[in-house]
Amino acid sequence: MVNEIKQRILSVAIAAALGVSASMALAQTATAPPPADPITQAAVAVEQTASTSPARAAEKMAVEFTKLVGTEEDALKLITGLRNGTPVTLGSTTQPTTITPTAPTGYGNVFITLALAQATLTKAGITEPTTAQLNAALMGGTVTAADGKTTTMTGVLTLRAAGMGWGQIAKQLDLNLGRVISGIKSGNERLAKALKTEQAREKVAVKASNKAEDKPKTGDARNERAMLADKSARPEKAERPEKVERPEKPERPERPERPERPGRG
Repeated sequence: MVNEIKQRILSVAIAAALGVSASMALAQTATAPPPADPITQAAVAVEQTASTSPARAAEKMAVEFTKLVGTEEDALKLITGLRNGTPVTLGSTTQPTTITPTAPTGYGNVFITLALAQATLTKAGITEPTTAQLNAALMGGTVTAADGKTTTMTGVLTLRAAGMGWGQIAKQLDLNLGRVISGIKSGNERLAKALKTEQAREKVAVKASNKAEDKPKTGDARNERAMLADKSARPEKAERPEKVERPEKPERPERPERPERPGRG
C-alpha cells in the first residue's frame, strides 16, 4: 500500500513537470492505463531517468545533443534555458542567436523538444545546423540545406505553446513516428547508463576517501610499531632495594682522669 502511494505521488510530480494537471495524473494512475501517445510515454521515461540526478542528467543530455547545438557548453546552456523557461543566447559574439522558450518544463520535455528539432532538421537535409537553423527548428523560420533546398519550419516550441501534444506535433512536422520514438528510447538508455556509471564512480570515490581518512599515515604507523618493539625488547629495570639505615655508633666511654703524681721530698 505504501509503495502504491509513493508511485502515485511520483507519477503526479513527473506529470506536473511535463505539463499535465495533478487531477488528470491521479485519475490516470488510479483507473486508466498509461497515455496512448508513445512520445508522451517516452517523455515520462526520460523524466524518471533524469529525476535520479537532475544536475548530472543535464550534463549528460548536453553530451547527447552537442552535435545539434554546436558545442557541449552551448548545449548545456540551451537545456538549462529550456528547463527554466529563460532566454538563451548561443553562438559567437559576432553572430549570436537568442532562443526564447515560452515556459518552464521538465527534463523529459526538454529531451523531446530537442529530439524533434533534430529530426526536423535531419529531414530538411541538415545534420550539423547553425544556431540560426536550430532557432528555426525550435521557434519557426526558413532553413536552407547545403544542396540549396529551402524548408519553412513552424517550430517545435511554437507548436507546443499552441497547446499541441507531442504526437500531434510529430504528425504536424510529418516525421516518422517510429524512428523518432526509437531514437528517443535509445537516447534515454544512454542517459540512464551514463548516470548509473557516474553514480557508481562517486560511490567508489567516497568509499576510497573515507578509507583513506580512517587509515593512519604509513610513517606514523611504522614509528609506532618500532617504539612498541623497542619497548618490548628492553628488560624491565629491577626495583632498587630500599636503602638500609646504618646503625648508630656507640658512644665512646669517657677516659678516667689520671691520678696526680706525688711530689718529690
